[in-house]
Amino acid sequence: MLKHIKSSSHLPWLCIGDFNEVLHRTEHIGVQERSHAQIAGFREMVDVCGFNDLGYEGHSWTYEKKVAGGSFCRVRLDCALATPDWSVRFPLAKCKHMSAAASDHVPILPSWRSEEPRPRGKKLFRYEVIWESHAEFSNSLLESWQKEDEATTLQELQSKLKKVSSHLVRWDRNTFGHVRRELRKLKQELERLQSDPQRTGPTHAELKIREKILELNHREEIMWKQHSRILWLSAGDRNTRFFHILASRRRRRRNMIARLKKPDGQV
Repeated sequence: MLKHIKSSSHLPWLCIGDFNEVLHRTEHIGVQERSHAQIAGFREMVDVCGFNDLGYEGHSWTYEKKVAGGSFCRVRLDCALATPDWSVRFPLAKCKHMSAAASDHVPILPSWRSEEPRPRGKKLFRYEVIWESHAEFSNSLLESWQKEDEATTLQELQSKLKKVSSHLVRWDRNTFGHVRRELRKLKQELERLQSDPQRTGPTHAELKIREKILELNHREEIMWKQHSRILWLSAGDRNTRFFHILASRRRRRRNMIARLKKPDGQV
């Protein structure tokens, strides 16, 4: 199929995903030796299509399976392949092997440019529905509200709400924790544990981290659901990417300048 695509198009091409095969025998570690004919067939396709392997950062494997006897079979089945003209257009492209909590395949993340720091402006307060899942949230909010004097005017109410929102921001940072920041730390720790050359299977610490990652993934889904303002799907639908796309599209639409009006009234 890939050879057919190559023969019908000369566009720059990046092909990424689970190929279910390796380019080199050294990319298969463990029992169950791979078929030399299948490896040769995969390499032939790569040559015909003119692909180059973008390489990777992170683990040397993307698939891990426990086999009889307690040992593990680790294979690099997922990779990113690109044609030379694609690589010329994106010379900084790379592929990173992430960590997985609930799958025997790890996700692979391509990037084609260096990350530049974004200018940071004043952040608006946003009430997050996901806070309500924390056992201490209700008491903390009530305590913050009752701590301030009773508001009898709009100005006093505005001041009281501002102080309560500041308290919630601090509570989110110190108690609830930033979901994405905490996820990043846990995934780094999971990656460190999985990279231990003496590892023969998931340790108790690794299982606890996986459990926490799954919980935070659920929190993140609820967060993106709220940001996307889609109310007709339940939070348990596990469709984070859908909510993320909706939220990003809404922001782009809101920030887009459709037309400009000159001083003389001309549009």
